[in-house]
Amino acid sequence: MLQKTSDFTHINLDALVESKVPILSGRGSENNEEILRIISLNGSMLKYDIQKHIPTVIYSTISRRVDDLTRREYLGESGRRRTERGRQSEESMYGLTWKGFIASITIKEVRKNFLEVLKKNPLLAFPEKESILTILEELVTKQELETISMTILEAFLKTIPNLDLVENELMSIFAWMLSIREKIELPKGFKLSRMPKDIWELLKILDKPAILQAVKRNIIPLIVGKTKEIKTMYQLLSVLSVVGEYISGLEVENQPSKKIREFIETKLESNLLELKKQDIWREE
Repeated sequence: MLQKTSDFTHINLDALVESKVPILSGRGSENNEEILRIISLNGSMLKYDIQKHIPTVIYSTISRRVDDLTRREYLGESGRRRTERGRQSEESMYGLTWKGFIASITIKEVRKNFLEVLKKNPLLAFPEKESILTILEELVTKQELETISMTILEAFLKTIPNLDLVENELMSIFAWMLSIREKIELPKGFKLSRMPKDIWELLKILDKPAILQAVKRNIIPLIVGKTKEIKTMYQLLSVLSVVGEYISGLEVENQPSKKIREFIETKLESNLLELKKQDIWREE
């Protein structure tokens, strides 16, 4: 619910981050922030790769910071890759988790590249991610995304006890987001400049090659699949409903099993043939 507006007088974000994001305050916080920034903008990396981006910090320090961020679920292992140094063994790669994503968007450079961060970090997964991000890129500018993410971030941080205590699952983050929807206040007069004004204008986004390809590749097959599922479920429930009504009129002396079999074979033959085609009803 992003309809509310205000004068956009933010409280001091630094103070809020310091009180609600423990990994970004106190000892090691500068290295933690830099590690989150680097992984956010570049995607999953080896510890060695991270250290190459921060040559002023020794490898052992980077390794300890990454291990601590992983233990606290801000980072997670997202694969393995053979190193180009030493014995050239396979080592773990580290990417942002959802907790890490929330912590990282406290960094302005990350907020400005909001969608790229979601694209490049494989642990930030959600249904139809590619299609949704493709459409958002066309409908929302970077500046608008930064404004929205800043507003949501502040409301989120005001609400949670601290980020360490938030579970690291998308559903947990989403549940917190639902709880803050009334607290989200966008700047006065804010609106999405590219947002379609009606259904016909919305359809025009299909003129963009990337959008059309995403819709054809991901969204249409999803709709077709769900439609088939609903149709099959309807047919099955229809059969069960008719059988149920018939059973309601039977008594033990009617030999129910025999009567039901006769009823199914004579009255529901066409329905069952359709269900057999869809592998829903099997005869033993």
